[in-house]
Amino acid sequence: MLNIFNIEKQANKRVQRFLLHKSTEENIDSAKARLVINIIIGKVSVHLYEQHKYIKTLSLKSIVEFFGKDYDESKTIAVYDYLVQLSKDQQIGLSKLNVVICETKGELGAHLYDETKYKKRIPTLDLLTQFYITK
Repeated sequence: MLNIFNIEKQANKRVQRFLLHKSTEENIDSAKARLVINIIIGKVSVHLYEQHKYIKTLSLKSIVEFFGKDYDESKTIAVYDYLVQLSKDQQIGLSKLNVVICETKGELGAHLYDETKYKKRIPTLDLLTQFYITK
């Protein structure tokens, strides 16, 4: 039987390792690191923050390759389509949608925001799956 809870925990651990790796590279506290994924001017953007302090923009290619996959444009399209679907499902304007991946209460997770207003937690697995899609 498929244990979705366990698979979600494994996805969170993989993303946590990525955040630890990037935090170490940038010499920031990994417990305060967060990724913000959104669409800016029609393109998927991923930004690394320490709390609310902007650190740098990350390429989707570097993220995909960290997870051991070959990067191609289909990964960007899949993430874009996922964000568009979230926007529609949650009735959030695409330019206002932010997916924030961070540690909360000692547990890593993905969270959906309407600009700065918290909406809900989303499965990290759903987001991570987009990096494995080939169209």
